[in-house]
Amino acid sequence: MARQPFSTTPSTSDRRGYDDLMATLRAGSVNPTRRDMLRWSAIASGAIATASFGVTSAAAVGGGGSAPLLRRYQEDEIETDAEIIVPFDPFGQDVTLDPHRTTNSGAFWVMFPNVWGGLLRYTETGQVEPDLAETFTVSDDGTVYTFQIRSDASYANGNQVIAEHFVSSWRRALDPSITSPMAAFMQHVEGYADFVAGESEDIGFEAIDDATVEITLSQPVNYFLSYLASFVWSVVDPSVIEAEGENNFVLADAGTGPWRFTEYDATTQFVMVPNTNHYRGNSPSIAKITWPIVSGPTAASSALTLYTDDDAISADVPLSLLEQVQGDETLAAELVQVAPSGTVRSIAMDFNQAPFDDVRVRRAIAQGIDRDQWANEIYGGTYAPTTSFSPPVVSDTSTYEAPEGLEFDLDAAQQSLEDADFAGGEGLPEIVYFQSADDTPEEIEAATALLAMINENLGIEITHDTSRTAEQIFDLQIDNGGRQFDIITWQTVTETPQLLSFACRPDSNYMSGWFNWNEDLEETGDFDAGAAAEEFATLTSDADVEQDEATRDDLYRQAEELLLQNAVYVPLGTWTQMYVQKPWLQGTRQGAWTGRLPVVFDQDVVVLQR
Repeated sequence: MARQPFSTTPSTSDRRGYDDLMATLRAGSVNPTRRDMLRWSAIASGAIATASFGVTSAAAVGGGGSAPLLRRYQEDEIETDAEIIVPFDPFGQDVTLDPHRTTNSGAFWVMFPNVWGGLLRYTETGQVEPDLAETFTVSDDGTVYTFQIRSDASYANGNQVIAEHFVSSWRRALDPSITSPMAAFMQHVEGYADFVAGESEDIGFEAIDDATVEITLSQPVNYFLSYLASFVWSVVDPSVIEAEGENNFVLADAGTGPWRFTEYDATTQFVMVPNTNHYRGNSPSIAKITWPIVSGPTAASSALTLYTDDDAISADVPLSLLEQVQGDETLAAELVQVAPSGTVRSIAMDFNQAPFDDVRVRRAIAQGIDRDQWANEIYGGTYAPTTSFSPPVVSDTSTYEAPEGLEFDLDAAQQSLEDADFAGGEGLPEIVYFQSADDTPEEIEAATALLAMINENLGIEITHDTSRTAEQIFDLQIDNGGRQFDIITWQTVTETPQLLSFACRPDSNYMSGWFNWNEDLEETGDFDAGAAAEEFATLTSDADVEQDEATRDDLYRQAEELLLQNAVYVPLGTWTQMYVQKPWLQGTRQGAWTGRLPVVFDQDVVVLQR
């Protein structure tokens, strides 16, 4: 998903209001009203953006707040039957509109909730709020979640949503013959492994009655609600699938969101119109949303062209387009940046490939990079420098405060290299950074500048190979059992610091076979990377199931300190995401979770008379 910005955090009273509402909701003793939900969303939304070198506040452009727009605009100010165009970049993934068959790509996370719904949904900052769930309770041991479904929950075709539909939808997502690419977000359900392996029909889903659905986990995990809000948990009308077939139902009103798909071409565009059966109603203004598919290296420039031609309502502004946008008076006035960031860009190095099997070399890299220069000169202010791994938005969506890592310290970096017997970079084996040939020229130039900085500061020469596609680089990774040197970006997927477990734990699918931090590693100098990996695994495993927030945060913080001190990842900066949006589109809510795309085109989003 597609972030130095000033940010506003909820006041103490607002935070208390959010906590009280959450506690009440989890106790299952309240039926939240629409006003409650709007207030909750406003409290939970955290920070949006600010002005910087002429960049407009996201609150100003996006409408801000959650007061119903019809109270803020006269009827004759709003354009009715408006049609808007929203460029959609799938980032190289096939465009499939089936929520149980779509891959884990950021754009789908934000687009899908317009049409598909589940028990919970995300706010624009990645917190969780109710969707089709009215109330829920959690068992004392944290393994059984019982949800009451809204009585007014229905599909776009008017059919009522009942509990059994959730069960059939979830079983469909985990069908062993065609398991969802997003199935990992269901992995904590009791019986998951045997079910997806086709070895058992038993799975921890049960419809208690038409209005009550129960999910049983194999063990308690404190981030389960965040996973439950992902689109793989969407409910789909089983009668429509039966009537239309597995591949045709997406255009047949089987979803519960405020919009319905009416047209779809996998290579050109798809179209939405209002779902008049949605429980919260519809935009009083927008009658049609067309999503043209823009893809490949030219996706961002294609979207910006649609925007400047007054066809599209918004467009992302990556580094490659920032100078063009800032140089145009109109575009500069409409430029928005999102804060706090939900992403972090880091260097990662393979413990199994020399010289990065020596922690001292890794630490030299970490302490030999001037992050201020990287963020502000190389990346033109589109990143904010950081030494922490957990993205800043986690401090808004939870009580966690990330520790600082290894700062720029050239003397210490050079001493680390000398201690590893590579003084001044002499004697190092060949190091190669394979960067995709499909990256933009600006991204390749920025990587070249970073490698030059490392060489200038430390004498470490890194060959920069841009001749291969992403697929070819992945094949090389398989051959080598890992990636020797890489620069990657992580997006947080939960309210908590669970990204530490998801991306960094030795048994993670994104560590084993990639960068290979594990308990079998040998000591180098004063550093025992194997013991640190083992301790990290224990700390994060305990943190993932810990129900007390303060204890959980302390466990995660200890784990992140180990990660940073062993330079498992070397954080560089957090992305300052930017986009342009037409000022006549009002009421949208964007944040660290959504980026440019609004969290949903709901009843508060309108087009003003143009």
